[in-house]
Amino acid sequence: PSTIPITNSFHLYTVEQNDAEELVARAARNIEQLLRKRSAALEVGRTKLATAAEVFQKEHAWKDEFEVNGREKCTDQYTYYLDANETEGRKYRIRPDFKEDPSFKRLTDHNHTAVHIPTDIYDGSTIVLNELNWTEALEDVFKKNREDDPTLLWQVFGSATGLARYYPASPWMDARKTPSKIDLYDVRRRPWYIQGAASPKDMLILVDASGSVSGLTLKLIRTSVSEMLETLSDDDYVNVVYVSIISFFTWSSFARGLTVHVQIKQRVKCAF
Repeated sequence: PSTIPITNSFHLYTVEQNDAEELVARAARNIEQLLRKRSAALEVGRTKLATAAEVFQKEHAWKDEFEVNGREKCTDQYTYYLDANETEGRKYRIRPDFKEDPSFKRLTDHNHTAVHIPTDIYDGSTIVLNELNWTEALEDVFKKNREDDPTLLWQVFGSATGLARYYPASPWMDARKTPSKIDLYDVRRRPWYIQGAASPKDMLILVDASGSVSGLTLKLIRTSVSEMLETLSDDDYVNVVYVSIISFFTWSSFARGLTVHVQIKQRVKCAF
């Protein structure tokens, strides 16, 4: 009796013979089509954003003076900051209504953009305040890109001054914070910004390794090399040459530079 239900369920399933190569080829085609579609959508969004930024910057009426009371100074009412201690200018700014977003896995507000300014940049300077004003117009472009492609996640505009406006607005999180809790994020040092703002480079770093170089001088040289390496991207090539009075040698046995990536950067730094 127990075999009757099993026998009756046989008609629910069918067995077909599949070609493994065809399955792999079909999956590859589907992935290729998906990537092409996503790439095209991103390119369209990037072009729209870049074109709009050029137009908005050109049409912006530069201001040399801003009122100190915070109202004129904070024309961009959607700029969001995380500082607990509000300055006189910041307390006039509207704070977005953050809600948990499953797509971003964090709090976001799709009605506003937010701005990040590097720690070493004074956010009350004239050039920063002007950029806050004209980049506010990018908010509509961000929203339109999101409407055209709902699968888009973060959209970021970075300026040469270090100001980064991103959409949707979200409380700032920097996973690379130092033990001293200093926010070291600077959009100008991000790989995508460097690749877009500069052409590929071939860099040869010449290090003075003579006996007279020691102590603080040697420490400064190491720091300088490390900082230079951080400005390079995967499209660049680098090599390091140590020179002393009696001899010199290269860090690598390769005659030409090495393609820059995280492992190469770490190996060069550890070689000092």
